[in-house]
Amino acid sequence: MPRTLALLALALSACAGPRATGWSPALVGKPAALSARDLSGREVTIGPGDGTVRVIDFWATWCEPCRDLLPLLDRFARDYGDQGLSVYGVSFDEDRAQVDEFLRDVPIGFTVLWDKGGARLAERLDIQRLPTTLLVDRKGIVREVHLGYRPEEAGALEAEVRKLLAER
Repeated sequence: MPRTLALLALALSACAGPRATGWSPALVGKPAALSARDLSGREVTIGPGDGTVRVIDFWATWCEPCRDLLPLLDRFARDYGDQGLSVYGVSFDEDRAQVDEFLRDVPIGFTVLWDKGGARLAERLDIQRLPTTLLVDRKGIVREVHLGYRPEEAGALEAEVRKLLAER
């Protein structure tokens, strides 16, 4: 029952447009550490301090801003991967088949993980809306949390990624 209520709350507040103002995400300044299964069923752990900059995006196929953001993140993975950027997408969809169908239509080259309905991660990481995008520095510390997405934010998001990549 708590999982159903958490999923309902997430769905009602998710995809509500641009980033919230005045909210200081609890994850900023903390180590990024999470695990979920990839689409092959293998457990993937994203731990702190592996020396790469990471973008971790929580999304769902039914979330239009999420669908808009994924191609941009795919470009980041291609353009900046050789500079030490790793991109992960964590789907909170209930139905794995919807994820597979979406990715057939919108292929992306970065690692996609699946956390059915956000069961393992939504509450633990306080993910209250989708998309939620974490920017993690080379030491594994969450430096930025973006809530929501609008296409006009693409340049600012890319600048933040490039700034983290420039840090050594």
